[in-house]
Amino acid sequence: MLDPSVSNQVQSFYFPNPENDANRGVPQYTGQNYNAYSNINPNKYRGMDKRDNPGDKLYADLIRAQTRDYNARFAPVENFMANEITATGTRSLAGDLSRTRGSVMDQGANVQGMTNRANERFGLAGNSSVGSGQGQVSALVGGLNDTKLRDQDRRTSLLTGSLSGISQKARGVGK
Repeated sequence: MLDPSVSNQVQSFYFPNPENDANRGVPQYTGQNYNAYSNINPNKYRGMDKRDNPGDKLYADLIRAQTRDYNARFAPVENFMANEITATGTRSLAGDLSRTRGSVMDQGANVQGMTNRANERFGLAGNSSVGSGQGQVSALVGGLNDTKLRDQDRRTSLLTGSLSGISQKARGVGK
């Protein structure tokens, strides 16, 4: 569904080169079948004396696996997001403004087309200046201002770490 260049960027970000990562000891995320705990043997410390704390050793293995999983899957995303922060917003603002501008202008053209077709049904000539009127300018200004506010909110969320519900939001996309 993505543009091919964007698709390649997303693919390389979430599914990096396995040869390079294998050399660094980074666990490989392969989608649905990935299991961070697959290398943990729960019976590894079974015959140990209780005074040697086998439960603590198994728990330490679990914590190490979780840390490797976090460093492989989540830390790169957090670092990427932290690098997106600028003094006034995020690096996404320019793209967001461009998309907002394009959306408002496309919708203005859509409304103009609908108006022209409705007029033509009554035998009236279409007036091409209607779409560039005050309503469209007002919508454009409002959309751009809202986009800037949302970018400031995104920056604040990144700085304060309040994106904790992002995984729930991401799971709900496309449902």
